Amino acid sequence: MNKQSLFFTVIVAIVAFIIMLLAIQYLTKKMNIKNDSSQKVNTSFSIWVSSLLVSFFIFLKIALEQVENSIEIIIKSESIDNTFFSVMQKITIFMGFTFLYTFLCYYLIDKSLQFVLGKRINNIEIEKENVGYFLIKGISLLLFVYSVSFIFEHFLKWFMPVVEMPFYH
Repeated sequence: MNKQSLFFTVIVAIVAFIIMLLAIQYLTKKMNIKNDSSQKVNTSFSIWVSSLLVSFFIFLKIALEQVENSIEIIIKSESIDNTFFSVMQKITIFMGFTFLYTFLCYYLIDKSLQFVLGKRINNIEIEKENVGYFLIKGISLLLFVYSVSFIFEHFLKWFMPVVEMPFYH
């Protein structure tokens, strides 16, 4: 394990976590979820946010492994001219697909549960403290993310840098 790849991986993880928190904040504003004037945290809201974060972290773990491997390959490769640009390109690709898969899984679970449970509006369910609804939604999201994570890992391997090995007899 190279110190440079570990350093970049930690920075990528911190930046990705901050971007995910900003995306959740944008999603709550889009869904019209209002905070109470009291300091009490809504249980259903915390279940919703934690299920999104845990599903993101499942994908992020896989992407960070691929980022670290690709950084080590790029640093050790002698055929790549601009190492920094190649590293940033791979980081952008892996993190972009991480966010894409997270929100795609969230959207698919949200739409599939509308068929089963009926059309429910999330901000009204959060205001009503419907914990059971968000437990069902969160558990189904986590199970779906876990089942898709193996496909996600193989998909990210398509974007790994190519190592050119000379063939000797």
